[in-house]
Formats: sequence, structure tokens, C-alpha cells
Amino acid sequence: MVDGLYEYVHLWDILSEVVLQLGVEDVHIWRLSTSGKYSVKSAHGLFHGAVQFRPEDRIWKSWAPGKCQFFLWLVAHNRCWTADRLARRGLQRPARCVLCDQVEETIQHLLILCVFARQFWYNLLRRVGLEAIAPQLDEVFVDWWERVVAAVNAQARSGLNSLIILGAWIIWKHRNGCVFDGVTPNAAAALDAAMEHGRGTRYLLPHCSSSRRSLAPEVEVVLFLDTGTNVNLKTKRVCVCMHFLLFLSFLI
Repeated sequence: MVDGLYEYVHLWDILSEVVLQLGVEDVHIWRLSTSGKYSVKSAHGLFHGAVQFRPEDRIWKSWAPGKCQFFLWLVAHNRCWTADRLARRGLQRPARCVLCDQVEETIQHLLILCVFARQFWYNLLRRVGLEAIAPQLDEVFVDWWERVVAAVNAQARSGLNSLIILGAWIIWKHRNGCVFDGVTPNAAAALDAAMEHGRGTRYLLPHCSSSRRSLAPEVEVVLFLDTGTNVNLKTKRVCVCMHFLLFLSFLI
């Protein structure tokens, strides 16, 4: 009742400013476009803004193959078949995370909160001199991803996105091996798998600014994602050359 009265008074205030002009036709104005005319694009933008999906550019504009991009799209929408989602549908699932055997498995736990995942990310990023941006315990995966991307310039983002997609996919693949093939969780083996996928193709991350997110001062770093990592440090700019082959994969 109170809400209805408020809406009535609000409408009355709006209409009180309307001046009717005899002999003048009404004009319909679409406020979502600068021209005042309706367009499908502007209407789509209205709905798109209502359900904001921040990582879409980082996913679809990365160098990763389509199937790998789709996996990260599932992650962003919490649509991966982890134990919590299986439980909601009454399906058979592991009682606890197969990688740490401590808590129930969710996609956030699997990719960033699990002790296995934190060890994996630190070691993977350390291979390219970026261990300072490893995820923290209290972060959500997509929020960490956003924070890390904000620390580099536009030229570097495709390479960094691809590295994160590679790491997330490796964790998921290792998890599937543990669930379906009885593989014993092994962070070193997962890192080796990432290195193996990484050999063969070089990706350049030019001008990686690290000043905005409490990273190390700007340096020029030439790093190769290989077993014997070569490091050459100079001042002024960051240039990270990473060997990693973005993979043809399939999702289980």
C-alpha cells in the first residue's frame, strides 16, 4: 500500500511538469540511444548491462582455442560439473575435493582456494617471473583475474589471459584425471603438464606495467617458459616472452 502511494505521488510529480500543446503530435523518444530512435543494439545493451559479464573480452579475445575459451566461460558462469553442482541435481559426486581431500569441491575452491591450486599457480607464475600476482586465499577466481589484468597494459593482456586460461584448464584436466582415472593428485605433475603444453610457441607480453597493483618496479624481463629459464633484467619496461603452446583440448 505504501509503495503504491509512493509511486502515485512520484508519477504525479513527473506529470506536473508536462505541458500539453494542442495541435502538436506526440513524439516517441528512445532514451537508450543518442539519436532518440529505437535500435536492437541499444535494447540488447540494456539487457546486457543488467546481467554484466566482465570477463567476456578476456575470454573471447584471448589466443586460446575455442574449447578452452568455452571452459573459462563455464567457469565465469559457475556451470562446471563440480561436486556442488552435481549434488544439487542428486548425482553421484566426490564427497570432498579430490585434489586436497579437505572440503566440498566448488569451481572457486578448485581453481583458487584449494592448497593444490595455490601451489600450482605460484609455481607456474614463478616460471615467468610473475609470482607476485599469484592469487590470495580470500580472492574469487574471476576477481583475481580482473585484478591481474588491470596490472598490465592492453598489449600484454592477450598473453596473460592465455596463460591464466592454460593454468585453469590444466587444473581442471588434472582434477578430471583424479576423478575418472584414479590419478593421484600431484602439483609437480600438473606443472610439468603445463610446461609440456607450453613448449613450441612463443607469446610476447610487451610493456607490462606493474606499478598499479603493488608488483615489482618496472623492469625489462625476457623470460622463456622452459625448464632452464633465462632471465635478463633491465630497467624501464617489461617484456615477457613466454614459450607456451595453447592446446587442443576436450572437456569431460
